[in-house]
Amino acid sequence: MDTSLPTPKTRVAAVSWGVRTISHVDEFFQHCNSLTLEAVRGGANIVVFPELFEVELLSLFGDGAERDVVGHLLPFYDKLDEHLKQLAISHNIVIVGGSYLRPHTKGTVNASTIAWNSGALLYQPKNCSTAWEKHQWKLHSEMGLQQLPDPRLGVLICYDSEFPEAARALAENGVELLCVPSYCESQHSHQRVLWSSMARAVENEQFVVHTSLVGPIERFSLGTGYGRSTIIAPCKDPFPDSGFLAQSALNEESVAIADISFEDLALCRTNGDARPWSDRKVSNWPILT
Repeated sequence: MDTSLPTPKTRVAAVSWGVRTISHVDEFFQHCNSLTLEAVRGGANIVVFPELFEVELLSLFGDGAERDVVGHLLPFYDKLDEHLKQLAISHNIVIVGGSYLRPHTKGTVNASTIAWNSGALLYQPKNCSTAWEKHQWKLHSEMGLQQLPDPRLGVLICYDSEFPEAARALAENGVELLCVPSYCESQHSHQRVLWSSMARAVENEQFVVHTSLVGPIERFSLGTGYGRSTIIAPCKDPFPDSGFLAQSALNEESVAIADISFEDLALCRTNGDARPWSDRKVSNWPILT
């Protein structure tokens, strides 16, 4: 199967996953199926889930301390890999599997699994852990950026989007569609990731898909997921004035779907008075003393 994105237009689905209370692991995978099917019925070629959507599985374990989360969730990574792989193959789509915990030779990582319709699986770990990921979960980070089979697609997990140099490195390597899966517990953190995603769209003149985990977890000291999912374009013609191609309702499970055109993006980068991608030059910014 072809491992390139559909061109010139691609339809993207940004999933806001509402955390449910479940009593069996099959309910979690059925939830995953139903959201994928909703995206596919909407014509999506690429489906993007939010960060750590696997926390829904914690309801199988009652409650406990936050430090117990890794031990409960880590055993599911291989089942999640296989499930996303089969969904991608059966629906002939690309799935950016939000993120979930997986083992690595250097320790446990929070990584996005990208499942291609060819059956290929690639992984993008989170490179900069938050304070509680470092202290409570002891996650390993600083793993670098993964080039995917189609270099126009790239992933930065949540907090990583707040570092312009990360998205710029991907953009310089050909990324035109940046996916930012997130799990935020407050309006503060959601706004930071959303605004960072918008800034990355402007400065790199690229599409950004920001997805959110929503709803109460209420276990293991984890709070309610806050946010919405947004598909963002540069704020220039031929795109909407707001830069938003689609946006879900706040704090509700839903799937936002929009068409993106790489041809329109190429026009955007070369037209207009403001051309930040074309005008980027390190030499423009000397420190004057």
